[in-house]
Amino acid sequence: MGKFEAGDPRINRKGRPRKGKSLTEILEKALRSEKNYKALADILIEMAIKDKNITAIRYIYDRIDGKPKETVELENSSVNIKLLEIMNEK
Repeated sequence: MGKFEAGDPRINRKGRPRKGKSLTEILEKALRSEKNYKALADILIEMAIKDKNITAIRYIYDRIDGKPKETVELENSSVNIKLLEIMNEK
């Protein structure tokens, strides 16, 4: 009983059954209404102001002002020059 042959009743012709929905799919469906978006925003604002939750504060600022740009300095000067050339091309 090793290999499958044509007509073998062990062959699953319908394929693997679908898995349940992912958390992302469930959240997207739940948040599709504007009312739910507002409720979530209200909770986030309350966490930032009332609870002084630094993560909530940072999240709000990142959404309003955008995340700050980060720079990376490398020791090798030839790499720095090449990176600057690539960045200036865009």
